[in-house]
Amino acid sequence: MHDESYEIRLDKKSFDVVKIGVVGAVSMENADKIRADLLQIVENESLRDVILDLAELNYFDSSGITVLMDLHEACKNHNNALKIVNMPPKMKMLTGDLDFRADDTAGVLKPRPQPNLFVQVGEGVEHLSRTFRDILVFVGAAVESLARDLRKPSQVRWDSLPRLLERCGTDATPIVMLLSFLMGGIMAFQAAIQLRKFGANIFVADLVGLSIVLEMGPLLTALIVAGRSGAAFAAQLGTMRVTEEIDALAVMGIDPMRYLVSPRIVAVALCLPCLTIIADIAGILGGCLVAGFSLDITPTGYFNQLHKVLEVTDVTKGLTKSFVFGIEIAMIGCLRGFQVRGGAEKVGLATTSAVVTGIFAITVTDAIFSVLYYYAPSIWK
Repeated sequence: MHDESYEIRLDKKSFDVVKIGVVGAVSMENADKIRADLLQIVENESLRDVILDLAELNYFDSSGITVLMDLHEACKNHNNALKIVNMPPKMKMLTGDLDFRADDTAGVLKPRPQPNLFVQVGEGVEHLSRTFRDILVFVGAAVESLARDLRKPSQVRWDSLPRLLERCGTDATPIVMLLSFLMGGIMAFQAAIQLRKFGANIFVADLVGLSIVLEMGPLLTALIVAGRSGAAFAAQLGTMRVTEEIDALAVMGIDPMRYLVSPRIVAVALCLPCLTIIADIAGILGGCLVAGFSLDITPTGYFNQLHKVLEVTDVTKGLTKSFVFGIEIAMIGCLRGFQVRGGAEKVGLATTSAVVTGIFAITVTDAIFSVLYYYAPSIWK
């Protein structure tokens, strides 16, 4: 038991500053009385600052925190500044980060200072090296897993592959066809504006056909699949990591790389060239339609001109890029999913990172292929 007696001491330091000392105990039994006394002082006095001294407070419970909160609110309503001094250490632990907590000795909680430039650069380099190391480890494990699966395919559980092929390929076909058709039409329309000036209308087939087959078809398809399948892989595997399903597979003796990653890599690597072929056809048809309306080119003339400039090696180049894009998309999505640590928020961040990283990797790889096709054309003949 504790003594429920208390005392309120006033010390008028100046005409608009008052110091209030609370002596004794603040408990559930007397909290209402103490609250009324303190609020009466604040409301009746013409004050600028109120200093609450708790040096002689020998007992308090949770009701004391509510008294402080009410006093803080009253001071705020009367445009007074409340400052609490000599707060007992135990009371500081109860108040935590509440905004009325101010103390001459402890001070107001301040945000963590920003590190200097050298520290930020060092942290960035450390994070980059750690990320690069994780990527190398994951890629090595994925390659090893794929090699074992291809060497002994009969020992692999391919039951999830048809479902993955459907989600990555069949379900993506409508959006790939629509966007590629529109892209081919847009390119033909923009080319028609310039080619009409020189009387070179027929060359719209050259521009659309080569651009779609070599560049826009594989690139656009890869970006669509990265936004669909790459994000889906990161979300699925990230959720499994959070719920410890991946750890459970390892405990049961099932290799997560072979069970979860390998089928996804195979599925996307197989689907993307097929989707690229569909995108090429749709884009060429879109260009043919616009060429017919804008340049009065017949479909026969359009495809005859396309037949003159488009070679099998051009299609092979696009399909080669799309195959590599598919491997990258699957690996990045799975990697981001495996890297998830935390809760649902981290899963969302991993999904976003998978899409952004996938787009970046696709763009860089496309640039590398463009350089190789230009400087080493004999390789692809």
